[in-house]
Amino acid sequence: MVWDQRPEIDLRNLYYELIGQHPELKYAYDITAELENGTLTCQISYMPHKTGNYPADWQGITVDTIPELIETAEAHLGSEPLNIRMTDPAMDPDQISYALQQVGGGYILCSLSQDGTQLTYSPAMGMTMEECLTLLEQAETLAAEAAEKRIDDTMTKREQAETLYRYLTEYVQYDRRYYSDRSNMPYDSQTAVGALRDGVAICGGYSLALKLLFEQADIPCYTATGLYGSEHHMWNIADLDGHWLWFDATADRGLSPKFELCHFAQEELEERYSWDSVQLSWLLSE
Repeated sequence: MVWDQRPEIDLRNLYYELIGQHPELKYAYDITAELENGTLTCQISYMPHKTGNYPADWQGITVDTIPELIETAEAHLGSEPLNIRMTDPAMDPDQISYALQQVGGGYILCSLSQDGTQLTYSPAMGMTMEECLTLLEQAETLAAEAAEKRIDDTMTKREQAETLYRYLTEYVQYDRRYYSDRSNMPYDSQTAVGALRDGVAICGGYSLALKLLFEQADIPCYTATGLYGSEHHMWNIADLDGHWLWFDATADRGLSPKFELCHFAQEELEERYSWDSVQLSWLLSE
């Protein structure tokens, strides 16, 4: 390190460079530096779940795992920040951020505060929080109604999954406005509401709808984001009989029941899919 006339700035720049090269160190979320009488003093702030040093009077919901974090975040959607107390020092800030992308159904953005002690919620696309919560409730109701009509306890989990998957791929049409008139495509087409209420969606709507449908059958399911070829894409991974398998309802849309589903319950993704495996690593391992 070659210091210039402002070593305080040099030190912060070094901190940012290290965090950029080693994102797993982001639990050291801030640094201050002060030069006085020839001595440079710095103070690093750490997320308390890493050190265990929560304030003595800190009141927050205890979260032991990444899946618990998602469940807690989903259960407290709203305008007010939620105080949490994470207990596992191995929780990685980037893994947490990826996990929180599973929350909010495309209508509410959930994020972790800088120091890792709160969950904050923001409504999407200029909507109010009340509007977003109403739409999320509507999507869950539609998913429950669709599942009730099509599956029962006499079916195996795989049979339930295929029935719900086929319903989605046969009922929902792709919103071609994404390519031809994107400025007039409704935001709902990116959500489960577009798929389940309007019968029209793009990949986000298919993926979020499948997640809700599978949850009605008690099939653990997550969304995954990345590229399909050069195009941004969203699809799913779900647990069937103890195996995590891939699903892409968007790719199978419009198929007649007599055709084989090419993207249902696949053990491996095609080479055209590319994504950051860190997104789901903790979720799947737990």
